[in-house]
Amino acid sequence: MSIQKIVDITSAGSFPSGGFDYNGQHTTFALQGLFNNAHVRIYASFADGAVGTYIPLTDSEGNEIFITEPSVLNIEVGRCRLKFTVVTNSGGVPDIEVRIS
Repeated sequence: MSIQKIVDITSAGSFPSGGFDYNGQHTTFALQGLFNNAHVRIYASFADGAVGTYIPLTDSEGNEIFITEPSVLNIEVGRCRLKFTVVTNSGGVPDIEVRIS
């Protein structure tokens, strides 16, 4: 069984830089590897990724999704472009793999 890899995160920034097309269904994402104090947020754009159109994904209570350790997330959002935005802190370089199932 092959589970699709979306991106490897190895520094601060946006991954993939221009986002990726998400087909809009209930999907499971796995973020695994070394976070080394990095913080990952997930953003969506419903305007083909145009500058200034990305908004943060939130949980069912309206809290922004903020990932600081290996996690499995179930996401249900419509067709859009998604990207992972990473902020690094002292602690080293992250080495995070994002997969989708």
